[in-house]
Amino acid sequence: MISREPARQENELKHIFDQIGEAEIDNSGLDRSALTKRMRTITNDYRDAEILDLGNGRETGPFLVTQTGVGPNDPAPKTHMFVLRPDGEWVDFNAYACKGKPEAMDELVFRTMSDVREVFGKLGRRPRVLELPIDKEGLKKWLERHEGGNPFQAAHLWAVEYRKRRRGKGR
Repeated sequence: MISREPARQENELKHIFDQIGEAEIDNSGLDRSALTKRMRTITNDYRDAEILDLGNGRETGPFLVTQTGVGPNDPAPKTHMFVLRPDGEWVDFNAYACKGKPEAMDELVFRTMSDVREVFGKLGRRPRVLELPIDKEGLKKWLERHEGGNPFQAAHLWAVEYRKRRRGKGR
């Protein structure tokens, strides 16, 4: 069973990937239920999500809500990092990272924790995942820019730019 704690999830998923490999999963010999027992399907339970405060220490927020797991409707279960949007839909983080424009990710953030709580309060039982295209070339460039880097640090750098853009708009 996969832990509900994000740090433990990551370690457990790494162990699973070591066993089955990160390449496309050959599920010809297993049904979906057998595979998802090894990989956790995302939920709308706030306890399964990780809420990242991208503040600078003096200010709190913006907040990014993430969850690593398998989409509820994935035909071939594969683990992704999903991000909850303020409209209540989950999206694959890579669909935004591949755009190559930091402002593209602005629509993924919550300005306050109250906004996060409000959205979680409105979510239904089953998560809704919005399928967006992923530009493989754009994603490759993003990964190269952040190679060896910490994704959390990259998110903080993006948050600094986000705050500058917000101030520039007079908000």
